[in-house]
Amino acid sequence: MSLDPFIKRLIAKAYLNGFGDIHHFTHEQMRRYLSHPKLNVEQASYQDFSTNEALILRCYTPQAALNETLPAVIYISATAFVIDRLDASNDYCSLMANHLQMKVINVAHRLAPEHKFPRFLTDCIDSVKWIYQNAKQLNIFPDKISVWGESSGGSIAASTAHVLRDEGLDIIKHQTLFYPMVDLVSPFPSKEMYGHGFMLDKAFIQWLDARGFHPEQNRADPLASPLLATNFDQLPPATIITAEYDPLRDEGEAYTQKLLAANVKVNAKRFAGTIHGFMRFYNNVPAAKEALEFACSTLQKNLE
Repeated sequence: MSLDPFIKRLIAKAYLNGFGDIHHFTHEQMRRYLSHPKLNVEQASYQDFSTNEALILRCYTPQAALNETLPAVIYISATAFVIDRLDASNDYCSLMANHLQMKVINVAHRLAPEHKFPRFLTDCIDSVKWIYQNAKQLNIFPDKISVWGESSGGSIAASTAHVLRDEGLDIIKHQTLFYPMVDLVSPFPSKEMYGHGFMLDKAFIQWLDARGFHPEQNRADPLASPLLATNFDQLPPATIITAEYDPLRDEGEAYTQKLLAANVKVNAKRFAGTIHGFMRFYNNVPAAKEALEFACSTLQKNLE
């Protein structure tokens, strides 16, 4: 399928204005440059909590259920390991909370390059444990906690599920992974086909790698590349969303196959005509609305 018309215009404008050169930015410049577009959504109420590690967890509650105990979705955003998405994700987390009628808890993990791998991963693992241990304070059901990760957040969410499983902690009941970055080393065809001109250029991925990891660190470590893990048994059921014109498409779909081979329940869908990060354009791209409905309905069924 051809690119969605809005996305096609967006790409043309972005590269005309120099988007293809952003890998020359410093991380401070990148943080100023890459911002989330505003979404036309009803704002959910939110409250900030602090973990034992002084990390901020922003808990959104749908307006229609302010005093109710609810299931919780732990949201790990597409920070690229580098970009602060806490305030920038207010619209999107409100959209999720009101659509799901669940609490959405945005984890503000520490960022690279100041804090390199595995710091951002261990921050999220620790945050999940804190949320579970403080379910009463958060007014959530401790047996109805899920994780939702996008792009780099999808990598962290997937690895978190593996670590908690290995520790014998049955906290995560469902994992939702949007265009996840789950293999940093394997040469999938989609990485070459869409490695330039589709808003996630190979040079930008290399830029992220240089800031997220020390040179000597092993990118094939399953904590960094969860697709390369050897054990997929007894992981939480999953929803996996991929985009047709995304360099990360093939690894996300390979992750689906690994889960299915281990008899893990998976609902997976590739959205035609879309690119990496297409959920940012929720108000303008019909596929984003369809993807949100698909992910939310699957999650709701799994937490019933």
